[in-house]
Amino acid sequence: MIRAAGLAILILAAWTPITQADFTQNIRRCDSDSTHPDIRIAACTRNIQSGRFIGRNLAVAFTNRGLAYKRKGQWDRAIADFSEAIRLKSDDGHIFNNRGNAYYYKGQLDRAIEDYVDAIRLKPDLAVAFSNRGNVYRKQGRFDRAIKEYDEAIRLKPDDAQVFADRGLAYEMKGERSRALRDFEKAHALGFRHPLLLKKLREAGTPL
Repeated sequence: MIRAAGLAILILAAWTPITQADFTQNIRRCDSDSTHPDIRIAACTRNIQSGRFIGRNLAVAFTNRGLAYKRKGQWDRAIADFSEAIRLKSDDGHIFNNRGNAYYYKGQLDRAIEDYVDAIRLKPDLAVAFSNRGNVYRKQGRFDRAIKEYDEAIRLKPDDAQVFADRGLAYEMKGERSRALRDFEKAHALGFRHPLLLKKLREAGTPL
């Protein structure tokens, strides 16, 4: 599963007392992953157009709007916003990871890999970028390379159930079913409850 990297918290810009409540609400809605994507897009757009954000804060607003567009499946708009965020804050590996995700879902796998490479270059401990790059390699049928990426993601974040599940899929597709089952069992032990995983464990006779 392709996943977004974490985002920095948006810092409040200066405001006038009259608009403080509305402006604070826009910031909260733009920052929140739980906001409905259309509401989030509108809030982030108001923040972007307000003229009150520069540099890092403006990059966060573009990133958050890009994440909302990605949730709607509007890959080109997401990529455009992530690209603008990168222009403003080119040293943030999380943004490259997020743009890589958009390229992945758009089907531009080589572009996705390029962004994951940059994400890792900027933030070598960004486990999610390794696992996302592994997902690209798995989709391309490059199972050994995918497994190496998952290995590194697990080294960096050994309690990530999703990565064990993804590595198990790579082993399964490679034909190494015993290794796949071990990873599926580990993912389950760590709390991963995807229906497909549960089905595979039941078929293998693993007690749940």
